[in-house]
Amino acid sequence: MVEIRVAAPDVAEADGLLARLGALFGRSSVFFDEARNEIRVRSEWESRSVVAVIEAVQSWLAAVGVDSAKLSMGDRSYTLTEPTLGPQNAQAAAGAGRAA
Repeated sequence: MVEIRVAAPDVAEADGLLARLGALFGRSSVFFDEARNEIRVRSEWESRSVVAVIEAVQSWLAAVGVDSAKLSMGDRSYTLTEPTLGPQNAQAAAGAGRAA
């Protein structure tokens, strides 16, 4: 069993992340803890990817315009920010746009 927690500014901002994580883990495994302003996930971990969780949080950050969020898995915590395009990724994205 794994517990994942993501700090959210408020319940209104949390809706998008609740939906994203609910799609990954099943809606019954995801809830908003109003006392702590956290989205919480309790689920078996075997089939879940850390990358998928990080991508869900980062896409939520971009969608709601929040700069960062604290992500906790078990006893470890991380601060995630909205993804940015570094020089190599920006060049690849520009090249992909020209190819289309």
